[in-house]
Amino acid sequence: MWKKVLKTREIAKKLYRVEVRNGKSTSFWHESWSSLGCLKDLLGNGNPFDLGISIEATVEDSWKHRRRNHRVLILNRVEEEIESCKIKRTQEEDMSLWMNSKGHYKRSFSSRETWRATREIHQQCQWHKEVWFKYATPKYSFILWLAMKGRMTTGDRMRNWNGGANINVSCVLCNEPLETVEHLFFECIYSAEIWETLMKGVLLDKLTVKWEELMRIMRDSSNGKMKLFIIKYVFQTSVNMIWRERNRRRHGEKASTTSLLIKLIDKNLRNKLTLVQREGDMDIGKGMVYWFSTR
Repeated sequence: MWKKVLKTREIAKKLYRVEVRNGKSTSFWHESWSSLGCLKDLLGNGNPFDLGISIEATVEDSWKHRRRNHRVLILNRVEEEIESCKIKRTQEEDMSLWMNSKGHYKRSFSSRETWRATREIHQQCQWHKEVWFKYATPKYSFILWLAMKGRMTTGDRMRNWNGGANINVSCVLCNEPLETVEHLFFECIYSAEIWETLMKGVLLDKLTVKWEELMRIMRDSSNGKMKLFIIKYVFQTSVNMIWRERNRRRHGEKASTTSLLIKLIDKNLRNKLTLVQREGDMDIGKGMVYWFSTR
């Protein structure tokens, strides 16, 4: 763990600097106090002797040394930084500054801003709320995340392995010639029966088995908090259960009927709604009554 933390030292150095005032608490060599950055990193190990400043010196100590003229240009730049800082000195204590996500240095440290400053910013995906939402089951969210990212080992992906030789790329649930994510969820006859049986009383005239249309439904806030939760939870539970059934069949195990999977998904939802109700979230907890009314 510590080795991983230590690998971020170079990144951390860029996030921290010191605003020198009296120079008493700031390391001359090891902290970033000048426009040149950390002098130890800039000049290396040999230059404390060339400058005549001890490796343990503070910035205040550097103001006491006699300025020299050096043959090396960068050492003369350091001498100028010392003189410039010395002119601006005050009696106040040195101030630590931390970079925020906008690249500005602030007096207060924020772990949130530090996280934003160190991570790569990518365009936010549109489907994150369909995968990661309150009361979601983590393992179901992970399987759905794989599906969203196109990383499931479906037939269309396996076809590209070694040219697809000797690989069955058809759907083992309905014998469709090519298995894809969109087909498996829920255009396949087997999975469509499961989805339609569970959701026909919830989606009514909006009932569909098309992947993109289901994404739009789950982003539609007009459905209300309770109804959206039920749609999302049944969706990700169904994806997980159907994916497990598909893998079981590919490994030669006994096939399960659609009615069995429907019962398991229904039981999972009822258990989840019970737990949510015990948590005190009555908005979603009331979903149990609504769910029974759609059966």
